[in-house]
Amino acid sequence: MLKARDVRVRLGGKAILHGVDFTAFPGEVSAIVGPNGSGKSTLLKAITGEIDSTGSLHMNGADMRGLKPWQLAAMRAVLPQAATLAFPFQVGEVVRMGLSAGIWGGREHLPAQALAAVGLDGYAGRYYQELSGGEQQRAQLARVLCQIWEPVVDGRPRWLLLDEPVASLDIGHQLVVMELLRRYAARGGGVVAVMHDLNLSAMFADRITVMCEGRATATGAPPEVMTDSVLSATYRCDLRVNIAPARGQSFLLPHLARAR
Repeated sequence: MLKARDVRVRLGGKAILHGVDFTAFPGEVSAIVGPNGSGKSTLLKAITGEIDSTGSLHMNGADMRGLKPWQLAAMRAVLPQAATLAFPFQVGEVVRMGLSAGIWGGREHLPAQALAAVGLDGYAGRYYQELSGGEQQRAQLARVLCQIWEPVVDGRPRWLLLDEPVASLDIGHQLVVMELLRRYAARGGGVVAVMHDLNLSAMFADRITVMCEGRATATGAPPEVMTDSVLSATYRCDLRVNIAPARGQSFLLPHLARAR
């Protein structure tokens, strides 16, 4: 499992995370939700080692701070909110960067498979800078998939750590990506995604952690945390969680929300 305990982060002398506990399990999609500035991305960056933090961080039983970069790269792949390339790389070259970071470097067929998985079949020869923002995001997802292509290796899960993976996508491609993540988890891998869309989180996540003001204020299955009281207090507006009768799936109707 992925286990973070008492994670604290200070940036510019200001406390951003206040002793956050977070656990994610292989075979599950874990979503981190919360309003802007709540600490969602900061928590993910602390887990990935992008920023300094205190507390304990363990993945598959290993202390993450004691692992070498190549060991981390073979265990988990990270998709940031945005990536900027200064040189005119082709899409296929960007995706192949994932092979050099992971343990699948000898499998030259993987970039094409990864691009097809994210709906970019045939894009390998196009220049990355010519793509739309959503297409660039999906190309980056293909890159991280190449890094940890198999969800389980030698009985140990691999992890996808994603910061707002569907933020710049239309609804059709949002579903493509979320279903891809769902399948990765179903095959034994672990998925942790910072999310803004509460409905997609309710649809696809097995576990949701709600962040507010640098603290994890609620954790559990979607029906346990997607409640009027939790979400209204977290987002500081009156929200009503509804249940679709056909599937018993929680959802929110934004037009019923009122700012406080």
